[in-house]
Parts: sequence; C-alpha cells; structure tokens
Amino acid sequence: MTDSSHRPEPVDAWDESPGPEAAAPAAVDGGEDGRGFLLSVTDVLAQIAEEAEPIRAGRWRSLVMHGKAPAPLDWEPPQWDYDAVEAWIAQALEDGTLSPAPKATSEAVPEPELVYGSTAEWVAKFLVPVYRRQLTATGDRTTWCPEWWKHAEAIIRLEALWRAWEHLRLDGRTGMSVWLKDHLDHHLPVLTDATSGPFNGCKPDRHAESPLGPFQLVAPPPALFPDVRESKDEGGTQ
Repeated sequence: MTDSSHRPEPVDAWDESPGPEAAAPAAVDGGEDGRGFLLSVTDVLAQIAEEAEPIRAGRWRSLVMHGKAPAPLDWEPPQWDYDAVEAWIAQALEDGTLSPAPKATSEAVPEPELVYGSTAEWVAKFLVPVYRRQLTATGDRTTWCPEWWKHAEAIIRLEALWRAWEHLRLDGRTGMSVWLKDHLDHHLPVLTDATSGPFNGCKPDRHAESPLGPFQLVAPPPALFPDVRESKDEGGTQ
C-alpha cells in the first residue's frame, strides 16, 4: 500500500459519486507505465456496486485513510489500479468490509383475487343489477336476451367486460372511468341494439326461437391462405 501520509489531500476529488448512468467503471488506460487501467473515485464506486452493495465516496475515503482499502497510485486526482481494486473487493466481501449485493428474488407477484368467479356470476350480480336501460317491449330498438349465454358474440363481449372490470377496478384513481368509457360504453350499446346487435330477434323477456344465423362462406383456394402452423412445424421462420 502506498504511503499517503505526506501527500496533500485533494478533498474535492473524494466527493465524486456515480451518476445515474454509471453502471460500469470507466477505466482509464494508464499507458506503458505498467500500472494497467486506472480508476477514479467514481469508477471505483461503480466497480464496487457491480459486486457488492454500493457505498458512498465518503465511505471509500474512510476505508482508504484508515488503511482498509488500497491507497491511490496518484493523488492529483486520486486514481487506483483496476486489478488491485478487484482483488480488494473479493477480500472485502470475504472479511465483511463490504456487504454482498442483495440477491434478486424470482418470486412472482401473486395475482389479485377475483371478485367474481365467472362471467355468468358477474352478469347476474353486477351488470344486470347495476346497469338499467329502457328496453322496448317489442325489442324493436333496444333489447336484451335473458339467455344471453346462447349467443357466442354476447359471451365474448361480456367475458371481455368482466375481465376488464376485474383488472381496472384495482386502479383506484381512473380505473372505473376508463372501464366505463373504453369498455362498457362501447360494448353495451352493441349488445342491446335490437337491429344490428347479437340479440336481434330476441325479446327482453325471452330468447328468440330462431336466432341469427352465421354469415355464409365460400371457401377460398387453399394456396391463397396456407396454414402457417405447417411452416413452424417444418422449422420455418413464420
């Protein structure tokens, strides 16, 4: 360790601290003098932080001045040999001078518990009791189907509404406003539109005996839409 008792102490140089982007030491090439890479105070602190709990410049200064860390090779500004600092960090971790960096935890954050167990429960206990709409008795403008679960599109939309509600309810600030504006106000008018919605033909008190049929299809030529799953199975990149 270099004798530093008779060297002037450049106080300002010790006050360096690693900035927010100092993730790795910015080693300086010492040229051909045989000392290899030289580190500033900032570099030393960043190097320590890579292998142990970070320390402040004042802590490093105290360790140096009390002979518990390598003395700097140069004092204007203070610089340390990279290899000497690396060897010291390993020893300091072993003897307790430095504390090991906390290990990252891989524990997954538990999913929040659902309020309702299914779409059907949410519709029965939340949507229907809370959201009232004036439905036409004949179902010619706005309608509903008490057997909504017989309509595939209604199942998809109501499932989406429930899942979005369960997620956004956790946002105590704007979650419900977002749910109303972006979800309910979009899907509910579509569902209850007697002319173009999935409940077309149904009455508010009964399911239509002849619900809407599916769109008619004419199959396209197979070569126009090849099965992309086959490409993956064969080692393709799609």
